[in-house]
Amino acid sequence: MIYIALYILLALFALLDLLKNGNQVKPLVFWASVFLLIFISSIRWNVGTDWYSYIEFFSNIQTYVAHPELNMMERGFTYINYFAASLNLGYTAMLSLMAILMIGIKAKVTFEHRQIMMISLFLYYCYFFADIFGVRQSLAISLTLYSVRFIIDKRFVPFLLVVLIASSIHITAIFFIFSYWVYHIKYSPKLLYGVLLAALLLGFMDIGGFAVDTALNIVGLDSRVGEKLKIYGSDGMDTAQGNPYIAFAVGVAKRALFLPLFISCQRFISPLYQSRYTGYLNLLIFGNIIYLLFMISLPVIARLSTGFLLFEIFILGYLVITVQNKWLRMLAFLLVMLFGAFRLYNLIAVYWDLYIPFETIFAPSNVIRE
Repeated sequence: MIYIALYILLALFALLDLLKNGNQVKPLVFWASVFLLIFISSIRWNVGTDWYSYIEFFSNIQTYVAHPELNMMERGFTYINYFAASLNLGYTAMLSLMAILMIGIKAKVTFEHRQIMMISLFLYYCYFFADIFGVRQSLAISLTLYSVRFIIDKRFVPFLLVVLIASSIHITAIFFIFSYWVYHIKYSPKLLYGVLLAALLLGFMDIGGFAVDTALNIVGLDSRVGEKLKIYGSDGMDTAQGNPYIAFAVGVAKRALFLPLFISCQRFISPLYQSRYTGYLNLLIFGNIIYLLFMISLPVIARLSTGFLLFEIFILGYLVITVQNKWLRMLAFLLVMLFGAFRLYNLIAVYWDLYIPFETIFAPSNVIRE
């Protein structure tokens, strides 16, 4: 199966981050792997979530541009489709353009993390399928990830510009604007634990749903809008049944294991990476607060945390290379590999019929349709 083959290949390449002489070949291997992922994403056909809704949108893009009142997609994403359609090369051109942007932008940022770029690429695949099946939110997240460089340099105007562009592709990206201030805040571990615990208790008490209902009523919107928000996105959560309570329990268990580890190990990170590790941890915790507050009441709003989950990849990479003993470092990498396999299996299992089998444009029936 292609998913297992990619997992094994990227896991083997990730070992280069642990080898003394790995830096000599890592750039070539990294970009070759990125090209492979872009190619696979470009040639897929009739596979992945939301396939039919996106291809329908692309096929009727002229109508949606001429009649914006019918268009439910963001304007930026609309014009990306319009540009691809104007090439008259079919939907594969759109898939290729999206793959180059989604995967390429994330790859550029990942490549700048030279010490952990292969581990990060491996985890990017395990966490997000490396955006092989990416949708418009995937592209928006790529842009918000790119904007972090402006947070680090404290350049608000270019940061805001990138976030606004990302928001024109998927509106949830606008929430990333808070990252500009969250990234640089200095928290004590006790305060972090306290805030996370409070978010957990408030989320379990459905305070998130109450807050949204109250806000909708204040601005004069019908409360039924809130009900639609609660229904929207309730399918296909982290479990096959889509039960938000089960998903919430699994999510909390995972966070109860990982977040204390990330917080407690912060002091062991090399001074070379300490500042970036702390900033990424701040963003990750901020995203987890959103998740804990809204996962039960409004799963669709909890998805705002997806863009922040990306920073967990880099944090795990830094933790692995922080281990000084080479055998313990290999053990840490093995544990990360096993966790990656678990993540990847969950991605496939939730929408098994949409991922299996993996079809490409080169299948005879698909060539005719394209």
